[in-house]
Amino acid sequence: MLTFFILLALVSTTLSQSDNLFVIDSFGDHKLPNWYPGGSLTMKYSHSADNLENGYGIISTGTSQISPNTFAGLIRKEEKIQLAMDNILSVMLQGVSNDLTVTVQVLYDINNDGKYDESADSRLETAPFSLNFSGWKEIHFNINTKEFKVVSKRKDEDFSILENEAIGIQFLYQAGKDYKASTFETGIAMISERYSKELKQESALTDVNPGESYFDTKNYPNPFNPETKIVYTLKNATSVKITVYDRLGREVIVLVDEEQSEGTYEVSFNASNLPSGVYFYRIRTPERVEVRKMVFTK
Repeated sequence: MLTFFILLALVSTTLSQSDNLFVIDSFGDHKLPNWYPGGSLTMKYSHSADNLENGYGIISTGTSQISPNTFAGLIRKEEKIQLAMDNILSVMLQGVSNDLTVTVQVLYDINNDGKYDESADSRLETAPFSLNFSGWKEIHFNINTKEFKVVSKRKDEDFSILENEAIGIQFLYQAGKDYKASTFETGIAMISERYSKELKQESALTDVNPGESYFDTKNYPNPFNPETKIVYTLKNATSVKITVYDRLGREVIVLVDEEQSEGTYEVSFNASNLPSGVYFYRIRTPERVEVRKMVFTK
């Protein structure tokens, strides 16, 4: 079920380092990289200077008056992202106190021509969400078949689409039948993916980034592009296996699978042929299993 919460302040960009949050856009860098408006809408950054906690994108019709039952326009962020089933797509939206809705779409370039084309490609789409409120709300959309549908010309397309990397995210604004004809101004801030607690409980990767590492492990740099080094320490001679997984829990590569003596080791992981996003590496020995998170950003 879709839930939302009224926020008193926008979320700090420092949350991007949280274990359960992957930021798609924090709007904290005084600009709008890869954002494009369409229809009657314009988009600009909120102001020229802030404390990195209250930046946001202003979306406006300018002098264009919108009538009831009218498509007002869209905004699109063109950036590669990969969402995971049962996680939560979170976005902060500003109300307009009028009968206006927004629909969230995640775009996939199925024919690999470098752009989204409705006649050839596919998307995930939420039901319209009402902006008939004042102030800001943080909206949470569960990434599953209850809150998203697959829109595609391909009859065989289903939620396995999540195995692909999306090329962007889009927000469509529509005036409803009770919309009072006028111009409007709204806002958008802090778009992120949150890890579902339920998914963590069901996943084999449940113990992600515990407080203290048994293996004194870390990877650096993190985030990385395209290579990171994983350092770990064995307290005694033992068999050890290090495996990298993607966000869907699929095995990507086995980096180590052998007997090793007591000591500190280093192994490299190169993701140059993989999509950007969150990955996990698991260290398994007969004594302990530990999973850590790392972020690949192109």
